[in-house]
Amino acid sequence: MTQRSRKAKIFRFIGNLCIGGAVFFAGLIVYRLWISNYFSERAAESARTELLASWGTSSQTNTPWLSSPSTIAPTEVKAISAPTDQEAFALLYIPRIGNDVWATPIFEGVKRKQLNSGIGHYPDSGLPGQDGNFSLFGHRSSYGQPFSNIDRLRVGDEVVVETKDFFFVYTLKFDKIVQPSAIWVTEPTQMDTLEIAADDPYRVITLITCEPRWSTAKRWVWWGVLSAVYPHDMPPAALA
Repeated sequence: MTQRSRKAKIFRFIGNLCIGGAVFFAGLIVYRLWISNYFSERAAESARTELLASWGTSSQTNTPWLSSPSTIAPTEVKAISAPTDQEAFALLYIPRIGNDVWATPIFEGVKRKQLNSGIGHYPDSGLPGQDGNFSLFGHRSSYGQPFSNIDRLRVGDEVVVETKDFFFVYTLKFDKIVQPSAIWVTEPTQMDTLEIAADDPYRVITLITCEPRWSTAKRWVWWGVLSAVYPHDMPPAALA
């Protein structure tokens, strides 16, 4: 084999590697941008359907109002049973970004299986409507990406959690970008910025996702406080 033919062979090998790498990365991008979202949305739809069936109801968000919704006192709320691992136990709505988060299933746990089918609940955090910090994590890119537009949220926006018996409305108070190691964000830590009186119940929701998008370098966190509770047969006007 001549020196020229050896060089040509090497160049062909390098060229094939470059083409193969380009095809691989193109396939990865297609999967991340479209295919993963498709399968995650199907999994979320299936979980939502099963959850509503287990409640013996259909989605209440399309129910016409015969009268204005009436709130009930948080003290009238019956505590929900602690969910089991990987169980879908509630639905999440965020009207500001409703195309992304609308009747999105909330699963117990924040591992890949749960996050790829909806939104995950930190098992050691509070539960909807109850005292404590109801902490949730959702993807910001790929796999359904429910929190892809978290940057659109504003102070005063409402976040609604639907359970079998109630709708819990939380009002967002403030946000912060933190390091992934900041596990304190899921704890029931009293914060002045939440404007909760010292003698009032601490009923908080925390939404967590990655920052910046397409990276896991940091976490974007929003906190909100429980502002209203509605019976399940009378959903809040925010879901009209």
